Amino acid sequence: MTQTSPSEKLLIERREAVTLLTINRPEVRNAVDDETMNALRAALQGCADDGTRCVVLTGAGGAFSAGADLKKAALSGFGPEETFRLLTDCYGPTLKAIRSCPWPVLAAVDGYAAGIGCDMALACDIRLVSARGRFAELFIRIGLIPDGGGTYLLPRIIGTGRALEMILTGDDVSAAEALHIGLANKVFPVESFVQDVRAYAERISRQAPGSLRRGKAALLESLNSSYEDALAREAANQRDILMSEDGMEGFRAFLEKRSPRWTGR
Repeated sequence: MTQTSPSEKLLIERREAVTLLTINRPEVRNAVDDETMNALRAALQGCADDGTRCVVLTGAGGAFSAGADLKKAALSGFGPEETFRLLTDCYGPTLKAIRSCPWPVLAAVDGYAAGIGCDMALACDIRLVSARGRFAELFIRIGLIPDGGGTYLLPRIIGTGRALEMILTGDDVSAAEALHIGLANKVFPVESFVQDVRAYAERISRQAPGSLRRGKAALLESLNSSYEDALAREAANQRDILMSEDGMEGFRAFLEKRSPRWTGR
């Protein structure tokens, strides 16, 4: 079932436990403005407890997102203070909502992911890319630096040297190169991209709900903690999972040589 959010700039489609969020501004290659970002944040927050188990973020019309809609920003008084306000009150909270969504968020990058569009893809947990997908931290082309969390996430994903190269040159990174350097998790053919992404998302959505949430949270928390803290966190999570119905169901299903029946409890 497809519906529009309160803003027609974002389409929301729900298929069983997978929610597809599509930035719907193909006339500007899905460049985002404050209305789009606010709608996306609200949609992500709504996925927390509505039966969603996996979220896919993509763009309409053969592009992921060309970044911020600078032409619209210029018409509304683009300047230092307005930019700061948008980043702190709108764009930043939406990027945090992508990152902190309790369920896995997949970026389906078909076409261009540039500027803050690239950083939105970085904020997702996994990046699935079509053969025509491209990434670019193009801020330096207009004399800026990444402002969508790129300076934090990019080196953690592809390493410092490659991250600096993307940031300091603004060069495009092809789908093939993105796969080679770890920026893309998978590259699918253009012709089957939609079907391949759906199959991937559906596979994740069928995993144990408690393990999906706890596994993602534990990994993200470990990025800013010690090895010892990670071990302690993992032990506590395993204990809590095994106290749940799903925790015991996994063991029973394994011993009985059948597929587990997850309930989320």
